[in-house]
Amino acid sequence: MQRHFIIELLGIKDKQVDVWNIEEEGSVLRVELYTRQRQQKCPFCKEKTKRVHGYRNQAIQGPVLSNKAVRLSLRKRRYLCTSCGRTFYERLQMVEFYQRCTSALKTPALTYTAFHSFTTAARLAGMTTNRLLRLFDQQQLKTRKVLPRAIAIDEFKGDAGGERFQTNVVDVENREIIDILPDRKVETIEKYLRSCDTSKVEIVVMNLSKSFKQAVRKVLGDPLIIADRFHFMRQIYWGLDEVRREVQREVDKQTRIHMKRSKKLLWKSPSKLSEEGRQKVEKLLQIHPRLKEAYALERNSVAEEISETPAEKRAAETPQRALRGGSGVRPRKASLFPLRSE
Repeated sequence: MQRHFIIELLGIKDKQVDVWNIEEEGSVLRVELYTRQRQQKCPFCKEKTKRVHGYRNQAIQGPVLSNKAVRLSLRKRRYLCTSCGRTFYERLQMVEFYQRCTSALKTPALTYTAFHSFTTAARLAGMTTNRLLRLFDQQQLKTRKVLPRAIAIDEFKGDAGGERFQTNVVDVENREIIDILPDRKVETIEKYLRSCDTSKVEIVVMNLSKSFKQAVRKVLGDPLIIADRFHFMRQIYWGLDEVRREVQREVDKQTRIHMKRSKKLLWKSPSKLSEEGRQKVEKLLQIHPRLKEAYALERNSVAEEISETPAEKRAAETPQRALRGGSGVRPRKASLFPLRSE
């Protein structure tokens, strides 16, 4: 009866755990525990076994009783599975794997942290501050993340967790990374957005991926979707090169030979061109008015992109001008996603 009362007092709920001996040494109460043999299920092959492979004495910290620190010594059994031949320790509720304090001690210790500092809470629970901090860090607090007004979603090559690409979610206005997703799958992005509070999200900056756009539309409804600077400018460069190739197919052979390998020359900023390079560009632009018009449009777009105009205004206005007819670029439906799909 007395031993059963001690088990209850220590908060031990495992029926196979019993008291072997109790000793009082000054301000410390030492309790020796042991476990009775019982049938166990192998965690590897799920077969049942009762064969004991060995024993181990584990030192465990118990709760404070009558201002006395309780030190437990548990004699655990290691079982041998007769089916797969692997060994394993018996699983107990009183103490989790790789822990040195009882589960009954963790709950009040963590409760104290809600009202006191970690140092005071650790003193009340009878443990060190470092142990309490480790217990606190192990807790997974279920909180719903609130996403800001403007977020950016983009992929990067991380080669982590068996996936080649990962996805980062960024706070655009504060320039801070919010989260990194394990892959770039549509399902992963949708699941993440659904797990967050997206009521404040008004703007989403992203690349031109159709799958990203579908995921955002599906979860967030109809936010303002803006093509990020890199992909937006790349579309402009691609548009200029498309006009160059169309003109090149229409001119005579000698002019076509002269226009070959001129893509990077037209893409390069005039400020970075040498005098010889500027002369070559001038000659190229004299070949056809469509090429000259497309080059002027590309230069104007680059100048606007590096200006101090807000990102939303640049991305909302520039594509409208870039996609107007008469530029030599095939007319398309005006949208925030220019010319070519990614």
